[in-house]
Amino acid sequence: MTVRDYYPIFIDLSQFNVLIIGGGKIGTKRALTMKKYGANVTVLSLSFSQELQNSNISLIKGDASLIDTNFLQKFDLILTCTNNFELNKKICDLAKKIRKLCNNPTNIEDSNFIVPIFYSDKDLEIAITTRGKSSILAKEILSKVKDLINNDEMRNLLDAMYNVKLLLKEKIKDPSIRYILYHKIYDDEVFRSYASKGNLNKALNRVEEIINEYK
Repeated sequence: MTVRDYYPIFIDLSQFNVLIIGGGKIGTKRALTMKKYGANVTVLSLSFSQELQNSNISLIKGDASLIDTNFLQKFDLILTCTNNFELNKKICDLAKKIRKLCNNPTNIEDSNFIVPIFYSDKDLEIAITTRGKSSILAKEILSKVKDLINNDEMRNLLDAMYNVKLLLKEKIKDPSIRYILYHKIYDDEVFRSYASKGNLNKALNRVEEIINEYK
């Protein structure tokens, strides 16, 4: 197995045209999720799941083996989700030749981007991949991380650090000094004690003290 380095990134899909090839279980899951995140999704397949038929996703009934680079040029992200391994590879190879992003769930080595196992809420987004080795283990790891972050202490600290960032931007013009203070504040035991308990006013008062001490 060829080991590649993948740069992790979160993408706003609202301006992206996404092509899903295959209307079965995996294709349906990918299509519905990417549609939920704002992508303009098209699914090409000889048959479609009932979920896809009931959705407002664009469906093209066609033979994926006839796809060429002219057709692929219309899309930014391409996912090959058929049960034909050779066809999935062929389409991803075509996509990569024209510098498109392509994911083949049946073989990560054909892919130039990964669709990770992920968790998302209004404050946090976490993505995990095992580079195609085991999605089940990735789900278990994600579950353990969720247990770590989904408590009042972590959420209170997150809220406090966001307010610290706003306060530093208001009071300190030099970004290099803001960087130093941001880390100094985060490591301050008094601040963390107040912040983790949800006492935001006292936490921010401590921030003011640290800023004044630094000056």
